[in-house]
Amino acid sequence: MKELHESDLQIGDILIFENQDFDAMHLWSILRNDKHSWEDNMYSAAFYLLLYLIPWFDPGDEGDDYKNIYHAAIWGNIDPFKGSVRTQLFESKIVQAGTSGIGSAHLYDTMIGHGVKNVYVCRRKEQLTGFFDKITKATRGLHNQTDIQYSYETAWLLAVICSLRYSDGALYEMLKAKLGKTGADLMVTAIQMLINKYNDEHQKEMVACSTLVGMIYKNAGFQLAIEDHKEKKDPEIHMPAALDFRGFDWIPGFKTDTNIPKVNIKETVVTPRQLMESPDVEIIGYFPYKGS
Repeated sequence: MKELHESDLQIGDILIFENQDFDAMHLWSILRNDKHSWEDNMYSAAFYLLLYLIPWFDPGDEGDDYKNIYHAAIWGNIDPFKGSVRTQLFESKIVQAGTSGIGSAHLYDTMIGHGVKNVYVCRRKEQLTGFFDKITKATRGLHNQTDIQYSYETAWLLAVICSLRYSDGALYEMLKAKLGKTGADLMVTAIQMLINKYNDEHQKEMVACSTLVGMIYKNAGFQLAIEDHKEKKDPEIHMPAALDFRGFDWIPGFKTDTNIPKVNIKETVVTPRQLMESPDVEIIGYFPYKGS
């Protein structure tokens, strides 16, 4: 895969982030932080786990080349100050949803961040007339809304969606046990429809990292097609051998040759991996971690 330079990027490119390997010792250090309350430590630990729950629930088909895909952003031309200063200064930067809402970041600063292992760049295969102008307008339209806050609920919902999408997901298994396979498939479809209907009517309340990218593309008129996996392989999840979470045995395993319910997620509540694997885009290269 080609290693890219910032000059290779185009407006509308989708940036897919791979996290560093899970660090159990770091998680324990968060829980045992004496400088904060137990409740604050629990919130911090939950957020750290959230960055791995989505890739663990949605492991892709890489096999031994398993990747912790956990975050998505878009390369956009925006005013970093969101119109708060008299002279607007437009820059091409990473536009993303984070804990402070929708913001922007320089590429180099991002690539020296400890949590970033690689950033894969996906580009729409067919860039129709007016693509760059429409993507820019849609990106600025969401970026400039200072009242939009990051939705932790949506981020957790993405993990839940992954557990529903696959026939070995814990939630899907629970539904199948009560309703049978046909009933479970029907219930999952109904849940997806309800989520997507709510998203259409409450877009600003549903902003997380990958949903922001999906919203930008949809608002620009270039909604990305999303396909479900036809086959799941058993990934090697990179966790230390000494890891022992006796209270965390609810995380499901991933079996070989998994058959999934036929759920067509075509709206904007999508995971980072679903964006990366959309048939409308192709991976053109990557940026490697630049930190020490």
